[in-house]
Amino acid sequence: MKSVMKSSFTRLCASVIAVLFFLVPTSASATAPSSYVNKISDGLFAEILKVAPKIALVVIGFSFLMYIMAGDEHKKSKHKSTAYIAIVAYLILLVLQPLLGWLGGLI
Repeated sequence: MKSVMKSSFTRLCASVIAVLFFLVPTSASATAPSSYVNKISDGLFAEILKVAPKIALVVIGFSFLMYIMAGDEHKKSKHKSTAYIAIVAYLILLVLQPLLGWLGGLI
């Protein structure tokens, strides 16, 4: 058991060293730390914009499914309003994606 833990710890240390080896030159070669942070935040924001409409579609589908399954009128009203909010969010995200891409090209 100790040899398994020792080999696991060795692999963990090796992977941490490898990650640090690849990240340090990237951050050291950046012109300024803010440019490195800007690249990371732009990448994260782009990924969020890619995933957000899909999440909104899942919420819409789940809300309509819960609306169909709900027996109480109050619950149906709650699920319907949740679905409408998700539809509005989805439409805003669809309009926002090309607009942000266009603004990113101007900067």
